[in-house]
Amino acid sequence: MKRVVIFHFHLFKNAGTSVDTILEKNFGDKFVQKEFAFYPYKKNIQEVINWIKEENGKIAFSSHTARLFDFKSLEQEGIKIIPIIFIRHPIIRIQSAYLFERDRQKDIDTLGTAIARNTTLKGYIDIRWHLPNDHQCANFHVNRFSDMFYEEEGDILSKALKALKELPFVGLVEKFEDSIKRLEGLVKEFFPEFKAEIVYKNVQIDPNVHIEERLKKIKQELGTEFYERLIERNKEDITLWEEVVKLYEYESFNNALHIP
Repeated sequence: MKRVVIFHFHLFKNAGTSVDTILEKNFGDKFVQKEFAFYPYKKNIQEVINWIKEENGKIAFSSHTARLFDFKSLEQEGIKIIPIIFIRHPIIRIQSAYLFERDRQKDIDTLGTAIARNTTLKGYIDIRWHLPNDHQCANFHVNRFSDMFYEEEGDILSKALKALKELPFVGLVEKFEDSIKRLEGLVKEFFPEFKAEIVYKNVQIDPNVHIEERLKKIKQELGTEFYERLIERNKEDITLWEEVVKLYEYESFNNALHIP
């Protein structure tokens, strides 16, 4: 019998704290969290794999900084991984990241909080664009998803789309309740008692405000020219997000028609 573990690749400001809360409610002290040095890639992945092996009694794992890898590679060693990863409209995520870091507890000091507390959303984005190897405001999701095929040839969007096809679960923040129901069904196959009660944590923006209205307000705040630059710097991310949206729209359509 293979050991089955759940691994949450907790992408910053993608409803990850809510997901972690669900995992902790279900698994208690068998849920663990840890962070890693992001570079170099191979060292990061080896440390993540070692962590999973060393924490032999744990079931659910979560990390902001674990990089996506070929999770099937561990099946030969008797470990099956159920990966959890969420995606969100990239422009909305950037705004949420700024608001979170600006308003974060004053005793928490990071590069992001230092920038956010001392500038506007526009300034936050512009500064982060100029930081080396910083993708917080430029194709964040595509860079993280493409990690799964890090060593393969090809552009990051193609690799990210390939990862989307390979992953058994990709959540959509804009369809959070549908995502959680889908996640519950997947996890129940291995942990029948698993129950995913909807919880909302660290919410910076009213989820009831329509996405078009949010984007309109962001455009007004940034100005048309800068906003268009922001869209251009995140166009691959928008493409990836749109593909996930299609998956959820197709699923909802089939459910409405009772198509198995």
